[in-house]
Amino acid sequence: MRLSLKLGAICAVAAVLPLIVASIIILPSISSHTKDQASSQLQTEAHAAVALYDKRLTEMLAAAARLADEIANRALVNSDSTERATASAGARVQDLFPRAQQDYFLDFVIVTDPLGRVLARHNDRPAPGETLLGADDKNPLVEKVIAGGTLPAAGAVVERGERYVRLGLDRIAKVRLGDGSTIDEALMVEAGAPIFSGGRFAGVVLIGQMLNTYFKPRSRPSGGLGSLQTPLIAEIRQTLARSADEDSGALVALGTAVIASSIPPAADAGNSSPPLVGALHNASKTEETIRQGERSYNVAWQPIKTPDGASIGAIGVARPASEGEAAASSAGTALFVIALLATAVAGAGGFLFGRSLGSRLDEMADAASRWSVGELSATASNAEPPLSKWIPPHLLRDEMDRLTGQLDETRESFRQAIERLRKRA
Repeated sequence: MRLSLKLGAICAVAAVLPLIVASIIILPSISSHTKDQASSQLQTEAHAAVALYDKRLTEMLAAAARLADEIANRALVNSDSTERATASAGARVQDLFPRAQQDYFLDFVIVTDPLGRVLARHNDRPAPGETLLGADDKNPLVEKVIAGGTLPAAGAVVERGERYVRLGLDRIAKVRLGDGSTIDEALMVEAGAPIFSGGRFAGVVLIGQMLNTYFKPRSRPSGGLGSLQTPLIAEIRQTLARSADEDSGALVALGTAVIASSIPPAADAGNSSPPLVGALHNASKTEETIRQGERSYNVAWQPIKTPDGASIGAIGVARPASEGEAAASSAGTALFVIALLATAVAGAGGFLFGRSLGSRLDEMADAASRWSVGELSATASNAEPPLSKWIPPHLLRDEMDRLTGQLDETRESFRQAIERLRKRA
């Protein structure tokens, strides 16, 4: 093999090898970085979902306060705690409930006296002795409002047992899990506000929206107030979705079970539940991948806490796992193509440089061979460098050019010496 080819191959390998090593190291890092970015974005959206949840609590507080003011202004509840007055108050306030439920999209409305005894509720007359401060089943918000006297309160509450049935939540809250069991409790966003009559604390109004199951956004009726008309998970999806038909949405979990989802069902799914309803999740993780059938989602979670700070559930944002994989694959493919092109260019450049260097040595070797047989007229000078049209030649000259010049001077000295010897002879 000629020296020019050997040098060309060596230079090509020397140029290509670092790029190959760098690509092997960088490609997995780029893929991992892309996945980390997708995870960070998902966590950011989960924090945005919690912000919308907090906004919903504020809106529920305002709704409870308005309803309490209306009850007080219309003197529907007074500070008289006699049994007759209590029955009269319950009858008067009952008429407010249908409009309040419609205006604020409420699943229940309850009015109590200052001791937590139920005066009225949205769906029926209260049972004798019905209270929200029972020894075994206290409502933490009503307890907090009564203890505070003048301050409203809002938070997440789990309704279960007898009150869960009395409020009619059992008909709409059940969620069937993948293992065949059911969640028969309701995770509620509730707000309580004090009612004052004649400057005295006369009772509490308690309202609630259920987070179980899934409700599509509904059109606001005439007089509907604010975003309370839109279920929380639907509002989160509307806020965070990049397009109306994308395969993503918000989730709500109670304990370790997903009880609500705003991910759109598949087009061929008919009236089936949205994806991931009834799926199990790991309550100890803030991010996980949940699979259900052929669909797989990356989910970032943020906790939902009770008024006393205990975590009872979580709210999350779910996006198809294929999104993160596709982004990583796309970034990896783009980088691979760039690395491949760079390697090809570097290899070609290295080969041409090495071959050019070898060709110059070959020219010198050919000239030396001709000198050895007496052809001292053959020069050893290099040809003009290929880039001499664009770069000044003196910048392209190197040691090999000086060597060939010196050899050529030596050849010319020998030729002249031989000519002088011939003339003397």
